This record gives sequence, C-alpha cells and structure tokens, in this order.
Amino acid sequence: MVSKTLYDILEVSSSASPETIRAAYERLSANFRNGGADSDAGLRSMAITEAFQTLSDPAKRAYYDNKLTFRSQPVMPDLEQVAPFWTMPKLAVLALIVVIGGSYYYKYKKEEARLEAEKVIAIAKAKEVEAKARAEAEQARYELERQREQTQQEERQRRERDMALRQLTYEQQRSQIMSNSGAAAKAAQERIAQDRQRREEAQAAAAVRQRLAQEKAELCRLERERYGRAISCN
Repeated sequence: MVSKTLYDILEVSSSASPETIRAAYERLSANFRNGGADSDAGLRSMAITEAFQTLSDPAKRAYYDNKLTFRSQPVMPDLEQVAPFWTMPKLAVLALIVVIGGSYYYKYKKEEARLEAEKVIAIAKAKEVEAKARAEAEQARYELERQREQTQQEERQRRERDMALRQLTYEQQRSQIMSNSGAAAKAAQERIAQDRQRREEAQAAAAVRQRLAQEKAELCRLERERYGRAISCN
C-alpha cells in the first residue's frame, strides 16, 4: 500500500503555498477540536501537527521534498495501518508526557529569561554605581586641588608680606645702626639680620612643607573613607 505523504495528511498539493498549508492545518485541527468520532482522532491530530511543523518551516520542507524526490520508500506510513501497539491509553499517556514536558520546558525557559534579565539589570546598576563613584571621586579631587591651590596662594601672599615687613624692619634697623655706630657695628648688624632672615626663611619653608604633607594625608584619609582606597597616595 502506498504510504501517505505529509502533503496528503494536510490534503494539499506538493506545490501548495505556506498560506495554503496553514489554512489546511487550521481547518483540519478545527475539525478535531469540534469533536470527531474517529477512534484514531488523537493519532491523526498528532500527524497533522507534525506535518504542519515540517511543511511550514522552509528548511525542513526543502529537506523533506528532497527525500520525496531521491528516495522511493514511504516517508510516513498510512495512518489507517498503524501497528496496534499505539492504543488509545498509550497515546493518552504519551500526550500527558508531552504536556508535562512542555510545561517544565516553558517554566525553565521563563526562569532562564528572568535570570538573564536580572543579570542585565544588575550589570547596568553596577556600571551606574561605578560611574557615579568615579564622578564623586573626580569632584572630591577637584575640590581638594582647589583648596590646596588656594592654601598655597594664601601662603605665598603671607610669605611676601612677611618678607616685605622683614625687609622694611631690616632697612629701618640698618639705617638706625648706620646712624649710631661705625663700620664694625654696621657689619655685625648686617650679619645678624642675614642670619635672622635665613632662619625665618627656613622656618617658613618647613611650615609650608608640613602643611602640604598634612593636606595630602587628609586627602588620602578622605579617599579611603569614601572609596576604600587612597587614589592620590598611589
């Protein structure tokens, strides 16, 4: 007996368009849903579904058409001659297994999609937090640099004022010494003034270095508290 092809099952020709194949599948499926009295209705419904799944996919249909062209054996046995092994209870069990398996697969894919979405959201949030932390670090560094420049400028202005005051004092002292003493006293006073100036300059330089070190230490401490590591101390 000649076996039916998938086209025969859907009652269409081998040149039928995808729209015709879908319309035939919907028509035949509707007939089974409306309650056919055929005892092999379940098996026929499965065959119709399998035929549609193959013929509605261009790649699967092309492969199937090649099999029809180059092979002489039947692709699918006549549904009327199916071996009695597939009884209705067995088909019912098979259908139940398919339904349960499909349910678990759907839940698995749904959970997988949820986890993937959560992963994408977590990555986006992490990038946002990192960008915010970098912006805050840059802002804090900018503020500290601005404060340090302002402090250095104030220190320079103070040193200039002190030097001007010392110079004025020195000139006054020198004028007084020159008017009240001879050349020896004058030289001694000059040496005293120079020594005093060098000591004061050394003290001022040491104070500046100490203040800069304190500012850097404070910057490092703030960075450790806010970001967990001292960026400016590397």
